Amino acid sequence: MDRDLKVQAWLFEGGYYAFFGGFLLAGFAGFALLVGFPVPLKGHPILLVALAGVIGFLMGRQIGKMIFGGSERAAKSIYMPSGASTPYSTQYSHIDAIEARGETRGAITNWEAAAAAEPLNPWPLIRAGELYMRTLKEPAAALEFFKKARTVPTIAVEHHLYVTQKMVDLYLGPLNDRGRALVELRRLAETYPDRREAQFARDAIARLKNDPQADPFAPS
Repeated sequence: MDRDLKVQAWLFEGGYYAFFGGFLLAGFAGFALLVGFPVPLKGHPILLVALAGVIGFLMGRQIGKMIFGGSERAAKSIYMPSGASTPYSTQYSHIDAIEARGETRGAITNWEAAAAAEPLNPWPLIRAGELYMRTLKEPAAALEFFKKARTVPTIAVEHHLYVTQKMVDLYLGPLNDRGRALVELRRLAETYPDRREAQFARDAIARLKNDPQADPFAPS
């Protein structure tokens, strides 16, 4: 991760709240001195304001970590399939914050930078693909990121399955390429024959062969 990304990560992992807390508590201490509130160290105003700033800084940083820690857990539950061993870490909290502000293109740029910095980690590529698919509605771009994620040599089985399923969804949906969807379903069934997903894939293949226009995942 380059210097700019490290700075962003520090800010959004609590640094922003730390500065805000320090400024707020130091300002409150200064105000209390001016209006004559009974405060400790009244005879040492500079020391009081400095101490209040430090306490506010530490409190703010802790609050920031708690907030973005919750954001991280929520992101895991939304974006990752159950049982997946997630490479997600707090170093990505600043990208979550960019997404939360609605700056989707900026978030994708940061995910691409993270992917370049961590070539053996498919997670940034998956997140970028999700944003193209879910938010920007650009299926072709989403497909390219999912393809890249699947070629990462250290990708976990759960992530490989997840990405393949997303590719099938794109082929069956906005890309309207049922031939490629069949190829991916066969790949899934042959690569992981003993997995539950493989049986779903085999059932979907049978339905598509019987009726190319059918919904292969509709309940029987």
